[in-house]
Amino acid sequence: MSERAVDVLRGSLLEALGTFAGRGRVLVALDFDGVLSPIVDVPSAARPLPESAEALAALVATTDVALVSGRDITDLAACASPPPGVVLVGGHGTQSSLDGPDGGRRLSEQEQELLERMGAQLDEIAAAHPGTSVERKPMSAVLHTRAAERVVAVEATRAALAGPAALEGVHALRGKEVVELGAVALGKGAGLQRLREALSASGAPVEAVLFSGDDVTDEDAFAVLDPDAGDVGVKVGPGDTRAGHRVSDPAEVALLLAHLVQLRAR
Repeated sequence: MSERAVDVLRGSLLEALGTFAGRGRVLVALDFDGVLSPIVDVPSAARPLPESAEALAALVATTDVALVSGRDITDLAACASPPPGVVLVGGHGTQSSLDGPDGGRRLSEQEQELLERMGAQLDEIAAAHPGTSVERKPMSAVLHTRAAERVVAVEATRAALAGPAALEGVHALRGKEVVELGAVALGKGAGLQRLREALSASGAPVEAVLFSGDDVTDEDAFAVLDPDAGDVGVKVGPGDTRAGHRVSDPAEVALLLAHLVQLRAR
């Protein structure tokens, strides 16, 4: 392990990784934006750091690996270019590549009508707030405010939460510079639990899960982890968190993954 890795992974995190890596079947689940990829202004331009991509390609040979993202699963696949064997969970837990390349789930007619209605309302908000934009996903619509002036971003966020987010049946998530409105229940925690159960049903049980995320929308994934049973939560960046451990940025995530590759290879 390099001196840089020793500095980053010292203490309780280093100990937790050693215990985790020594178990039998384990799952390493990672958010994409802000974890494998630095945050960028244009979401389609996001790419994993080369060091993380290299580590994932090695880690998947010994370990179950998944990317758990709010992105639509096809968008996640295009940006992450994951190595074969990595499972993709998109749409804040509503889509899984185990159910097919497009994630598997379909909206009912009523849910589709709700999606169109709230998406149209978000379009109106974006049109009235320069610098904001709306992204359409198969099961949700997202208001992006990162490119707007701060006062405009705050006003647009307030309008989204007071308007379309309040429609009956809408499931709202607020993240960093985004408000995402789902026509179905959204949550990375539920998606992570379903993935763990699906993998365990396909062979040996998953003994422990490591999840790493940077956004407030990752907190419900940290909430389903059980540290007493060997699960490990790693928050990336600042902010309050349920995670038991923290690293600073995607570069330090790359160091963590490279260390896990070494440990699991033993």
